[in-house]
Amino acid sequence: MLTPPLLALLICSLLSLFAASQTCTIPSHLPETTGKVNIGGSSLIHAPKNAVWNTVLNFSSYPDWNPFVRSQIVADEFAIPLDNQTAFVGAKIIITSQIPPLPQAVDASTPPDILTQHITIEEITVIDAENYRVAWILVSPQQILSTIRWSAVSTVIDKDGVEKSYYESRETFDGPLASIVKDLLGTDIAESFQAQADALKVWMEA
Repeated sequence: MLTPPLLALLICSLLSLFAASQTCTIPSHLPETTGKVNIGGSSLIHAPKNAVWNTVLNFSSYPDWNPFVRSQIVADEFAIPLDNQTAFVGAKIIITSQIPPLPQAVDASTPPDILTQHITIEEITVIDAENYRVAWILVSPQQILSTIRWSAVSTVIDKDGVEKSYYESRETFDGPLASIVKDLLGTDIAESFQAQADALKVWMEA
């Protein structure tokens, strides 16, 4: 029995025989969007789903490959880094990001761009191992700006019959400041999310 992602890809493949311009769309495994502003990125990775999922949750590896999120540290309720960096629901995470992203490729020794560096404290709200989804929210006055960032990994079969992993990540912004964030940083944030997705693909396929 064909699963919905496989069925969508099969339909796209058949249609492409009749229309060269037909574009295949992989169904999203992220929750439906609810906020004012939604920005994300995705990539199709030739690597097992479990391996990609484990890398997404391995925050300690981010400096080695991620041009967007340069550091993501698991901390306690007082934002004090923990010795055990295993992600868990309720943990605070100290995120150091580059918006726009640093030029690729990066590693742990790549110097930051201080002028475009952002540090936020967020909280992990979902680790859904069954559906390969994780989410965290910005710790801030929710009446001013609320955000939720989702990441998901799913399995697809490409047009050549090769099993691959589909990685997607999206941040939803809501509240009075959401439109301001979009106007000031929307393009750079979109570039950062896609750079992260592209870099994860390179990292996993290497």
